[in-house]
Amino acid sequence: LRHAVCIFYLVLRAMDTIEDDMTVSLEAKIPMLHDFHTYLYKPEWRYMESKEKDKQVLEDFPTISLEFRSLAKEYQDVIADICHKMGVGMVEFLEKKVESLHERDRSEE
Repeated sequence: LRHAVCIFYLVLRAMDTIEDDMTVSLEAKIPMLHDFHTYLYKPEWRYMESKEKDKQVLEDFPTISLEFRSLAKEYQDVIADICHKMGVGMVEFLEKKVESLHERDRSEE
């Protein structure tokens, strides 16, 4: 279980790095976040354009996705499902103008 949790953390760290990187345009960021869960199954996918401090998780994503694909199917299914839901949620807040402190706080959960 420890290995699965570690891989899960790295996958979510990679997604959050894309979301937080202000040098990536919304036109590039939105499709990446929508599709991020599919990158788990693409052995060669990586992103080399990030300027964020945690960019290494994107540059080394082939290693992370390889470890992900070595997990038991039930772990893969849970991680991919949550990754998909998080990507949709991230995009929702990227496309929405935040109009209250409650909405801002919710976007940072």
